[in-house]
Amino acid sequence: MGGKLKYICPICGFDEFKNAPYDENGNESFEVCHCCGFEFGFDDVHEGHTFESYRAKWIGEGALWFYQPTKPINWDLNLQLGNIEKIQPMYLPCYLRNRNQ
Repeated sequence: MGGKLKYICPICGFDEFKNAPYDENGNESFEVCHCCGFEFGFDDVHEGHTFESYRAKWIGEGALWFYQPTKPINWDLNLQLGNIEKIQPMYLPCYLRNRNQ
């Protein structure tokens, strides 16, 4: 972590995404978070998880780092979770945008 923020995972706060989880129209990136393993467009759309439900499941299972080669040496879960507050406005997937219209 550290350095310039790119895109942030709304599940775990990992701040090294190459792409936004959803584009300006709410279409999913299908990027998989290296930290929590959430795949945008699969875990939400096909598995029915909300950000909050997946986060609770992930933390409840020990908050294990999904892709170990990218895990920072001095990783701090609580510090990383604080990044979620920096997402303004919160990402909104296409299937939720359509419900509000």
